[in-house]
Amino acid sequence: MILVVIDKKSTGYDIIGDVHGHAELLKKLLTSLGYKSGEFGFIHPNGRKAIFVGDLINRGPDTTGTLDLVRKMHYHGNAMISVGNHEFRLVQQHVKKGHQEVKELEPFIPWIRSWPLFIDFPTFRVVHAAWHIPSISFLQDAKLCDDNFIRKTLEKGSDHQEAIQQILYGLKVSLPQDLEMKDRFGIRRKKGRIQWWKNPHGQSYADYLLSPMYPAPRDKYPPLDELKKVSPYSFPEKPVYIGHYCLPPETPKINGQVVCVDGCVTCDKKLWAYRFNHEAKPQCRRLVSASLDE
Repeated sequence: MILVVIDKKSTGYDIIGDVHGHAELLKKLLTSLGYKSGEFGFIHPNGRKAIFVGDLINRGPDTTGTLDLVRKMHYHGNAMISVGNHEFRLVQQHVKKGHQEVKELEPFIPWIRSWPLFIDFPTFRVVHAAWHIPSISFLQDAKLCDDNFIRKTLEKGSDHQEAIQQILYGLKVSLPQDLEMKDRFGIRRKKGRIQWWKNPHGQSYADYLLSPMYPAPRDKYPPLDELKKVSPYSFPEKPVYIGHYCLPPETPKINGQVVCVDGCVTCDKKLWAYRFNHEAKPQCRRLVSASLDE
């Protein structure tokens, strides 16, 4: 489901990266953004709203606390959420098995299944990994509450599975078989995530990979047949805000009209957000972060 939003009440939006169960850090970030905690959860006194790019769950110390906090904000109109790949996989498992194996997450399933796959505001967009225009178009009527849709995404090689892969996991290309390319955690990978918003023509692996890989050769290029799926995204398209990519500190979070607010909270201990005030082009000064060490 694509959620098209016309919201005349909000003075601005705070777009928050992958929380991954770090509830205390989320509280600190919301407080730094000016939100106040009260009977109805965190509320901004100036009417701003929090927008979450998905992946609220897993990895961190308090997934249920995070879900409780965000659900209260959502129910009282102070937050919106675009589903992440972790929540989508949770829903897939629930539909496939008929129940939720992690019992403490069971009460949250109906609420999670009300979330949209992506959100289109008048002045900006939100999706977990990639605003891949063909996939967005294909999935515009899909709903997480529809069991038939979820089952189609479980069919290997189906159009539904492919579209979900693009928007929630990002576009990937095969890496050279004669090189042992590893990610930032030292794990060898067969595929690498690309800067899907850029025209791929003439881009080497070093130029075109988004999540850093080592080594990243400048004399080797992604397979042309795998680049046919790329649908570049640039101005005058609206800014789009994403998470997912676990970017290291030295990797830019703003690339043209695309802003990644995922700084790998579990690894780097920082939670990122972007303070959006309806500007047509993203600005670095609007990026903010919170750390439990600060």
